[in-house]
Amino acid sequence: MDYSREGEVLDMNKTEIIKLFTSINCARQGSSFAPHKPVLILLLLDKILNGHSNEFQFSELDHDLKRLLEKYGSPNASNTRNEPFWRLKNDSLVDITAPDYLISFDNTPSPSLLIENKVSIRFKDDIYLEIRYNADLIKQLATVILDKFIAKPYRIPMLADSAPTIKRFERNYWWVSQNQTYQHEVPGNFMWSPKTNRDGSSNPSYNFMTQMKVGDIVFSFANTFIKAIGIVTNEATPSIKPDFGAAGANWLDDGWLVEVSFEELNQTEFKPSAHMETLAPFLPEIYSPIRPNGVGNQIYLAKIPSSMADALFGIAGDTARAIEQDLSSDIKYEIPTNETEEETDIQMRTDIGPTQKTQIINSRRGQGVFKANVRLIETACRVTGVANPRHLIASHIKPWSKSDDIEKLSGFNGLLLSPHIDHLFDKGFISFEESGNLVLSNKLETEILEKWQINKDINVGSFKQEQKQFLEYHRDVVLI
Repeated sequence: MDYSREGEVLDMNKTEIIKLFTSINCARQGSSFAPHKPVLILLLLDKILNGHSNEFQFSELDHDLKRLLEKYGSPNASNTRNEPFWRLKNDSLVDITAPDYLISFDNTPSPSLLIENKVSIRFKDDIYLEIRYNADLIKQLATVILDKFIAKPYRIPMLADSAPTIKRFERNYWWVSQNQTYQHEVPGNFMWSPKTNRDGSSNPSYNFMTQMKVGDIVFSFANTFIKAIGIVTNEATPSIKPDFGAAGANWLDDGWLVEVSFEELNQTEFKPSAHMETLAPFLPEIYSPIRPNGVGNQIYLAKIPSSMADALFGIAGDTARAIEQDLSSDIKYEIPTNETEEETDIQMRTDIGPTQKTQIINSRRGQGVFKANVRLIETACRVTGVANPRHLIASHIKPWSKSDDIEKLSGFNGLLLSPHIDHLFDKGFISFEESGNLVLSNKLETEILEKWQINKDINVGSFKQEQKQFLEYHRDVVLI
């Protein structure tokens, strides 16, 4: 039965809709807000931006809710992933469709009951009609939800994980003129500029370096051609001047370095000056990298509007869009961690003794009793077969930061892995089925498997029952 509120007419404008979204009743998680409802809303908004109809079954959201709440919530937060879905109706945003007997429950139905009964939610009609074709409003709603309920260091990673289409929509676009440094910067996957002009005066083009964000797109211009496309992978950090040889002789040594993953256009590179009828209407009003007549300006870095970026992609054709998609899919937004703070918190605890504190801290590094416990269960790296423990890392299956005290030290929550396999496992590029079959992320390049001589069809042997729950977590949450 559809439990919408009978006879209610919303007829809301943009301001009222934003106010409604920011007025949701969001549970607390310590001194912060719990991520449950923000994550759910971001998932819904991203689906709408991708053309989803106004009906969302719990079953289609369940996996992502579990994965994201484990990542951004407190330990075991995913166990309550049914709560935001069921309770969002109380915030006047959605109506819920469910059998009468579920509606009569005193408590929130379990995830399995929501799936079995095909329970769904839908936004109020006036809300859906206002936002479904309004990308700017969807982006604004995502921004205000994050700004109000999510701590600043987690906003960008959460948006990228929960709503990748919205994250791409909000990216900035840049034009970098690399006549002197193309041969250094593009193969090296970086950009560098001095902080100021040689006389110490400010240069807006150099200042732009500090505004570049992870996920932004860069068009590389050199020798009158757009020759490469890049994506920002790390934001600006202070850096001395790289060895540009004679090219950098007149620049100050103190500068900014931005890491950018570049791919060259090769046969589809093009001269912007030959397409000024297309590009001229979209040039920036100030600090434009190129003049309406096609002559380039003396400027290293310029911010360009998305309309100009679309025009450049249109000129370059399918190859450029394919590069953009390829580069975007490789971006991983890391959650900031403060290992010193977390270890200090453990040292300050009064419920455990000094020995246990030391072992819990050591377990984070794959040392101490944790490694000893893992060695009682595992005898070698399951992928490479290396058995000498001096060359193996005791790697947590369920990450240390998401484990309780018992799980942090449990040998069943660990594998002995060769360093390169540990890297792939820890970063979510590989995992294992309960049967022992290797699971590969679609973001893992085949070239890596070939050069590291990893057999993608390998079966590493069966796992003990106690290990399987941790492997399920790894596949659901860590695997990217």
